Amino acid sequence: ELQEFARAHDNISNIESLALGMAHEIRNPLGGIRASAQLLRQELKNPEQQEYLDVVISEVDRINRLIERMMNFTRPRELNLQETNIHKVLRDITLLEQETVAKKNIRLQLVYDPSLPDIQADEDQLKQVFFNLIRNAIDASSDKGKIQLVTRVSTGYSIKTATTRNPGQTIVVEVVDSGTGISESDMKNLFTPLFTTKSKGSGLGLPISLKIVENHGGKIKITSEKGLGTTVQVFLPVHQR
Repeated sequence: ELQEFARAHDNISNIESLALGMAHEIRNPLGGIRASAQLLRQELKNPEQQEYLDVVISEVDRINRLIERMMNFTRPRELNLQETNIHKVLRDITLLEQETVAKKNIRLQLVYDPSLPDIQADEDQLKQVFFNLIRNAIDASSDKGKIQLVTRVSTGYSIKTATTRNPGQTIVVEVVDSGTGISESDMKNLFTPLFTTKSKGSGLGLPISLKIVENHGGKIKITSEKGLGTTVQVFLPVHQR
């Protein structure tokens, strides 16, 4: 397990260097392409030709968004720590995703520990983490599938990092789906930036989530079996040290 975390760190370091280079080498010409496409669109009167240029502009914007997400690795993001109720974080995400869940007839089961303590965390960044994880579970689930969100206080797991010498109380959030599962070969690359099994995926959701959780002094653990589903566990300390 420690080797996997070390490998994930190496991958993230590599993408940091790549992101800096790409941002400078690609963004400037992209801006020129977008501006030229907009000017040309204004000149053309043919609706079909305008539609082609709309596609060009849309794809340029998509590339810019991808580069922006990659740049998140290189920007030091200071944590805005505050007392955070993890159930509120999850509620906000499930409300956001309720339409998608309803369309696929997915049964969402909430198994929450009512005694779960608030934690010191950056609420906005944790929302990004759980949005990624819950969206992954939805995408992996078939129609009429099942997703469980489980919260509990960890009794048998302590987080030890370079900055956390004396680990304290830890909470666990589990996102469990009964979807397609993940193959052994794909499991090895889950935290590799730009690796994705989705046709429209960026391959950055899990690496970014890992970095956010580790910045909180936490860890992510993923277990899966092909055809049976996936469990993602997020371990977070109650108090930052």
